[in-house]
Amino acid sequence: MKNIHIKIVLASLALLFTRFSYTQDNQTDSTTVITEDTNKTTETDPVKQQILDIIKEVNNRSEMVDNIISSGDIAVKVPPKNGQDAIDQSGSIEIHVKKKDDVWFDITGTFGVRGAMAHFNRKNFVFYNSLADEVIMGSTSIINIGTLTKIRCTFDDLLNCFSGTVRISKSKSDSLSMTEEGNQYVLSLKRGTITRKFWVDKNNYSVYKYIYYGKSGSTLLQLEFSDFTSYGESNYAKKIEIRRPKQGEYFAVKLETVNLNQANISFSVEYPNDVKIKKWH
Repeated sequence: MKNIHIKIVLASLALLFTRFSYTQDNQTDSTTVITEDTNKTTETDPVKQQILDIIKEVNNRSEMVDNIISSGDIAVKVPPKNGQDAIDQSGSIEIHVKKKDDVWFDITGTFGVRGAMAHFNRKNFVFYNSLADEVIMGSTSIINIGTLTKIRCTFDDLLNCFSGTVRISKSKSDSLSMTEEGNQYVLSLKRGTITRKFWVDKNNYSVYKYIYYGKSGSTLLQLEFSDFTSYGESNYAKKIEIRRPKQGEYFAVKLETVNLNQANISFSVEYPNDVKIKKWH
């Protein structure tokens, strides 16, 4: 009977992390990678200057939360697609983050069965699927992130999600505007056909949510942050939810323990020498 239970758990974990059987997805990206403008410029429009000041304060406070080792629970819900069964699974996760370039995670299920261990940086990733006994390596693209983690997003979105803080990337080609909703600034950054909106607390500059909108105004991707804990002049969220409403996809992380400013954080992905190696572009 015990062996049957273990097989059921393994099958559940396999469904959680192998919806596409780790075949590289070739769908078109629905979000965009922002090439950040790091040059300092003088803004003559007072509203736009206020927006730039808010973005700077958000980013400064986000940087205070770094070198993170955290753990908690994850949940993934994906409807049936292309003949694949629906996913509605949960597991445990340990996360290591070093801004602005490294995200590592180790996901396990019931009985401590490991599902996946991975390291993503801005250029490349290594993803070990212990259930399939394979390692996948490739470029950190939106498509590859989405295929492996079920979160079709940029590396910066992944970093925001797993750190519980938000850094707003701004390109020189972004059109800026702002409104206010109660105690929050709503910043809009439009680039091409994509608009990103950020809901920023007026007092502590925490970002409660941000959304990618398409040309027609439809929601492409939504990230929500809640259950905040203060850290000096900054705050970090312990609950992070990601939604793609049109696709009915949902991903959530609920952190139980968070340790900051940790020394010698490991981003190593350990796997046996005899595993299968796949390389994606």
